[in-house]
Amino acid sequence: MIQTEETFISQTILHKIGNKHTEIDNFVSNNLLNTEDEDLYKLLFSMSLKPFGKINEFYNFTHSTHLSMNEMYTYCSEVFEDPNNFITNSKYIAQHLFEQSSHPQIKTGDLIVSYFSDIFIKGELVDAIGILKIEKRTAFFQTQKDGKDIFLEIDKGINPGKIDKGCLILNTEKENGFTVLSIDNNNYDATYWKEHFLNITYADDDNAQTKHFLDMCKTFSSTVVKEELGKQEQAEFLSTTVGYFSEKDVVSPKEFEETVFAHNDSIRNAFIEYKELFEDKKQIDFWDEFQVSNSVFESQKRKIKNEIKLDTHIQIKLDLENPASTKEYLEKGFDEEKQMHFYKVYFNNEL
Repeated sequence: MIQTEETFISQTILHKIGNKHTEIDNFVSNNLLNTEDEDLYKLLFSMSLKPFGKINEFYNFTHSTHLSMNEMYTYCSEVFEDPNNFITNSKYIAQHLFEQSSHPQIKTGDLIVSYFSDIFIKGELVDAIGILKIEKRTAFFQTQKDGKDIFLEIDKGINPGKIDKGCLILNTEKENGFTVLSIDNNNYDATYWKEHFLNITYADDDNAQTKHFLDMCKTFSSTVVKEELGKQEQAEFLSTTVGYFSEKDVVSPKEFEETVFAHNDSIRNAFIEYKELFEDKKQIDFWDEFQVSNSVFESQKRKIKNEIKLDTHIQIKLDLENPASTKEYLEKGFDEEKQMHFYKVYFNNEL
């Protein structure tokens, strides 16, 4: 997670991004924005950095042949080596983004490129390059005075609280492709921003290991556990997984398998096989052990919907923090007379 208490903007520039398919050209600026106005500077600073303040998923630039062939990696390297190259390389960035805008669905917009000094990350102060693409303009009212009357006019402008796409490239771990944070709030084309423009992949760190492992457990629960054992067993597995991570500072995938599947060898073997397929598909390798990222764990836990939905319009919500409760106080059966499945729930008092 980044800290920006000592950070300041040293350069920033604005370009217009067109669409190659619809033949709307770019409009690039030759001069930096004037940020001497204190209110404008504060708003620009907040808009450029606040969206990245709580992001824990780090990426690196990558390329199938050689890292230097990644355009964004090269442009950023040149700016970090000599900030006097900022304006020239910001134009290259605008042109590179335009070259990826070859689909009619990709929107035109404003591109703000900024150079930041003294962002704190992983124990060091580093410079960074911020890139924001604003695709939507928000309607707002303006009041006008005409003689003794006051009336409203509708105008459109940039909402500093709603960024469509953005990235922050930090000048650290250059040999691995820098540390990159990315935001994409308009996923009309999932590959346009991260793959075609940035060409980034997850950084192989504790954050990524935690996220990928929990992602794998979540998909395994729905594609294997639920299909083979049922919804209740899926809920128990998810609760047990969350409970395991809650108690651990360091996770060992092997120990996880031995603990969670201690009494079910067939599901354990299915999990081991699924893990190999997951690693191959995602092009990752789980470490022998990794430090649990608490912030990533909490974020992933909020995405897990541990509930049983029934076709009779009844839902049973289960507590992720208490996996034993599902097994002890919830029973599944079949009513021969009604020819229907049922759940029996035990409790002392209604809360």
